[in-house]
Amino acid sequence: MAFILEQSPTFSWPIVIRETQDGGRVRTHQFTAIFRRLPQSRMEEVQLQYQAIKVAAQRGEPIEGIPTRAIADEIIDGWEGITTPDGLPVEVTLESRAKLLEVATVADVLVTTYFEAHDKARAKN
Repeated sequence: MAFILEQSPTFSWPIVIRETQDGGRVRTHQFTAIFRRLPQSRMEEVQLQYQAIKVAAQRGEPIEGIPTRAIADEIIDGWEGITTPDGLPVEVTLESRAKLLEVATVADVLVTTYFEAHDKARAKN
């Protein structure tokens, strides 16, 4: 198959969020993230920044640079499968995106999954 130089600006990928519950239980949620395709140069910058954040957190050091939420905000373009308590789809807006990224672990899962998706594609080449 020929490689097409002009690619779509986004791609979708499944996301799994594990939410802690009372009594040591974990509840699993799934939705589909629609990610922006960053240029390789920017993706490398973001990946290095994210790795630095993770290392600093593991060492208990102050975290400098952009937070994980900012990285997630840069790469997420939208979603499918996120609903209100009434089961209605949540529209993608600046407000709903900010609210999503404030949910514990969501920003981290989005960023990790973004890089894992690229790693899987690279491994198959």
